[in-house]
Amino acid sequence: MKFLQYIQIHKTGPSCEQCIHFQGEPGLVEHVYSGLTTMSSGFASVRDKDGFCGYHQLYLSGRDSCPHLVIKEPNR
Repeated sequence: MKFLQYIQIHKTGPSCEQCIHFQGEPGLVEHVYSGLTTMSSGFASVRDKDGFCGYHQLYLSGRDSCPHLVIKEPNR
């Protein structure tokens, strides 16, 4: 699992939640992990800021970070 060496858990500064690769929409989380609705929901409060990283193909916290982080452009 070499990709785990890139993930920096709960560091300060920009986070995955701000990255273009991060997708935290509850519906997408339920789609990617289709069995999730059996025991819980992508809309559950326990999910907090978790989401799916399209770059690493991982479910992770929006508070994490990695060297591949690309900050989203602000909506204008």
